[in-house]
Amino acid sequence: MLLDKRGSLRQFPLLSQFTIAELLGYTQNVLLKDVDQFSMASALEVREPFFDHELVEYMLRVPDEMKLSERPKNLLVDAMGALLPTEIVDRKKMGFELPFEKWMRNELRDFCTGSIRKLAGRGLLNPDVLIKKWSQFERGSGSVAWSELWHLIVLTEWLENNKF
Repeated sequence: MLLDKRGSLRQFPLLSQFTIAELLGYTQNVLLKDVDQFSMASALEVREPFFDHELVEYMLRVPDEMKLSERPKNLLVDAMGALLPTEIVDRKKMGFELPFEKWMRNELRDFCTGSIRKLAGRGLLNPDVLIKKWSQFERGSGSVAWSELWHLIVLTEWLENNKF
């Protein structure tokens, strides 16, 4: 149990108090929910072994001094020892990104093209500019980011679905 009978976190070291707040907020309500939804959408079963409740409770009681280090996840790296190759231990941190750019140029191309054309036909924005930006994106020009167009595609679908 993370909280005591009064709902206090004082029983834990300071860093663990921050960790608990992160677990109960962003991690639980955003990260784990998103992983669950994306994995189910891809018919994948995802396990999060480091969220085992006994491991989490144990780590929350580890003193702050043992958690502070120049190297990220130092306790984990030390615990794994030689099982982790140096290319894993020393690689730069990287985020998880969905390949929207690739999808928009391939699997979603017809859908995106149709949405851009629908939006151009509405007269809300300059149709020549919209079509030009989509063409630049399709050609692989680095001058138009996928997100710039994706927002417009989502807007178009919202307008269509809400009868605007």
